[in-house]
Amino acid sequence: MMYKTIGSWTALKLEYLDHYLQAYRNVTKKAPAAYYIDLFAGCGDNRLKNTGWHVEGSPWRALKAVPPFQGYFFVEKNPKFAANLDTRIRQSGFNNAEVFSGDCNDQALDKILSSVSKRAPSFAFLDPSGLQLKWATVEKLAKHRNGPWKMELLILYPYDMVIRRWIDLPSYVKVLTNFYGDETWREAQSESKRLMEDVPTRRRRFIDLYKVKIKSSLGYKYVDDYGPMGYGKRYYYQVIFASDQPIGQKIMQSVWSKARAIPGQLDYEPIKRPKQ
Repeated sequence: MMYKTIGSWTALKLEYLDHYLQAYRNVTKKAPAAYYIDLFAGCGDNRLKNTGWHVEGSPWRALKAVPPFQGYFFVEKNPKFAANLDTRIRQSGFNNAEVFSGDCNDQALDKILSSVSKRAPSFAFLDPSGLQLKWATVEKLAKHRNGPWKMELLILYPYDMVIRRWIDLPSYVKVLTNFYGDETWREAQSESKRLMEDVPTRRRRFIDLYKVKIKSSLGYKYVDDYGPMGYGKRYYYQVIFASDQPIGQKIMQSVWSKARAIPGQLDYEPIKRPKQ
């Protein structure tokens, strides 16, 4: 079995994801079909830094939801991670899950969306380790569904992890423009410098920039952010949730309002799932 080493802040994010996915399936269980998309799936299994405790990755959180999704799609750029995840899933007996090795911004996403009903409830977890996620990919997911509701999105937004540190480097201009979909980030940076904003104020400016784009450009009704997440006073990222459903927003707010423990901590309790 292959493992990826993660920090406690990543393990905590996975706990929040797990609780939301289970609630999501409770709400959508009467739908004829529902789909889960994970564009940065990893190898499936993790070890907690410093303790070595096993932490299940996002693929297993989704695969264990009750009732199950009718289709699972995982993308992982690292070919060894993708092969490990595919092998583990096959060995576990799941025949409704596909693993794609490659860049989620390229042809893999087109193949996935061709298999996802445009009218079925669908949820995409977008968890890059940096600025690998392009705005064009987010836009494609948002525009996939027909009817009044869009695909739900949960996006890691790496402001402190990457954006704040590298935004002034010329080599990151193209990367940041692909991430935001345009050069509004440059305007935000210039204005923030002019006003001599402190770190928390600048962080909020850039979070709101991305959220406004999701609302105004993609048309989502409910866009919330949670975090910042990190270790102690050292922050790395926020997560941004986008939905067209008021119940989705309500559930996500409820999930994130509760303190969560991570595997290995004394007060940790695995999520309780209904019987199949």
